[in-house]
Amino acid sequence: MKAFRFAVLLGLALCLAGCKGRTSEDTFIAAQKALISLESYSATLTYRVMDEEETREYRFNQWVSMPNSFKIKLIAPENLAGKTIVSDGREILIEHSKVEDSIKFNVKSLEQQRPLFIGDFLNSYLLSEEVGKRIHMEEDIEYVILTCPAMDNKALGDSQELWIRVPKMIPVKLINYKDNEDVSSLILFDEFDRSWKPEDNFFDL
Repeated sequence: MKAFRFAVLLGLALCLAGCKGRTSEDTFIAAQKALISLESYSATLTYRVMDEEETREYRFNQWVSMPNSFKIKLIAPENLAGKTIVSDGREILIEHSKVEDSIKFNVKSLEQQRPLFIGDFLNSYLLSEEVGKRIHMEEDIEYVILTCPAMDNKALGDSQELWIRVPKMIPVKLINYKDNEDVSSLILFDEFDRSWKPEDNFFDL
C-alpha cells in the first residue's frame, strides 16, 4: 500500500512539473534570442504596399547577411521578373536583364525606398523604449508578436509588427502601420532558411 501511495504521489508530481512547461516570458526570450543570433538568411517573400489608390504586390527571392548586405531577385510581377538588386552594404546595384540595363547607387540614397528586412526591425526594436510583445494563437498555431516604432524607414510606416512562429522561432510576416493604424505594407516570409550562409563574393557588385 505504501509503495502504491508513493507511486501515485510521484506520478502527480511529475504531471504537475510537466504541466508547468514553458512560460510566456520563456517564449519571448527564446524569440528574441533567435532574432539576435540571426547572422544570415534566405527566403521567398510576398511584399504588398498599400496606399490610398491601390495595393501593389511583388514577389521575390531574398538573401541577407547581417548587418546590411543583401540580394533580391524579382519573381513577380511579370514585367519585373529577373530584375536583381544587390548591395554590399556600401553601394546598391540594380540590374534588369530583360532590358539589358543596370545602375548603381549609394546605399543611403535608396534606403528609404527598399523593403524592410529582419535586421531593420531588430535595430528599431532594440533601440526603442516603446516596444510591445504578446502571444497570439491562430488556427492552433502559436505566434510571438513583437511591436515597436519604425525608426529605420519611416517612409513605409510609423510602427511595425513582426510575427514569429513558435516553437522554431521563424519569422512569418512583418507588418508596417501608419499612425492611424492602417496597414501601409506587409511582408510574408515563405521558405525562411536561417541556416543559409553566403558563398564567397555572393554580394559582389
